[in-house]
Amino acid sequence: MRTATVGAAPRRSPSFASCGIGDSGTTLRYVSRTTTCHAAWLALVGDLLQGRPGAREFPHADVADLLMTSFDAACCSLNVVDGAWVDHVVGGWPDDYLPTTPPSGDLPDATTHPLIRWYLVTGSSEPQSLGRVPREVAAESMVAEWSAFARPFGITHQLALPLRVGDGMQAYVVSRPDDDYDDADVELAKLVRPALAALVRHHGVLRQVAEWQYEHVRSTGLTEREFAVLTLLGAGLTADAIARRLHTSPRTVHKHLEHLYRKLGVRDRLMAVQRARDAGLLPSPVSRHPPTRQPVSPAS
Repeated sequence: MRTATVGAAPRRSPSFASCGIGDSGTTLRYVSRTTTCHAAWLALVGDLLQGRPGAREFPHADVADLLMTSFDAACCSLNVVDGAWVDHVVGGWPDDYLPTTPPSGDLPDATTHPLIRWYLVTGSSEPQSLGRVPREVAAESMVAEWSAFARPFGITHQLALPLRVGDGMQAYVVSRPDDDYDDADVELAKLVRPALAALVRHHGVLRQVAEWQYEHVRSTGLTEREFAVLTLLGAGLTADAIARRLHTSPRTVHKHLEHLYRKLGVRDRLMAVQRARDAGLLPSPVSRHPPTRQPVSPAS
């Protein structure tokens, strides 16, 4: 693992407030960095899953802000590597900190990036830092070439949190110019990554929903998560399959189903799907046009 740059300022440990949850008035002095960041991530996940349906864009900027605070990073990027393993920077924070296209104008072959090469070779879905990539995977010459490219942007050390690995990949990448990422950073990333992957999958389900459906959904009091479960239920998925799609547990899915049945005033999945279709929450299996029936009132 790389050592810190000589003369670099010591890393600060984010305070409770710097993780975005310091408004409670609680005594915070002795709360550990890991604990405070865990709480901040739980708050973000809760806000997204318990919110009312209708957000059309995933809050990447909010996630990036919390990632930069959690990992004391200078910048964060959302990278999508396509099936041909070409790296695309689809988002960067702070704004304009990173170019989405290299100065040469050519998108780089991602297999020459040591960190992305690690995922290509290993197929791992775990967080990884640049300094931990073995030289058997990325030779010294490859690391040197990439470092020369990234240094002008103030990037020396990187940590990737992959959301998808397979035929290409998608990942948040946090970067900084000075100290390398240590064991505590990697362990925190291992805890954060599953929550991020689950949120992105959850949002991917809701992005396929037509806007007219949301008008009916809002009147039922369903949360974002409950509506995502209902959408997959309407597509014929079992509780186990829904759990895999949303990156959660079957037990949690069953709990959401209980809430759905209560709010829709039904007792089983077949009745729930039918009631949801009648109320305009789900499209009809024989028509893609918006239904004309009125939405069901929330169950008391």
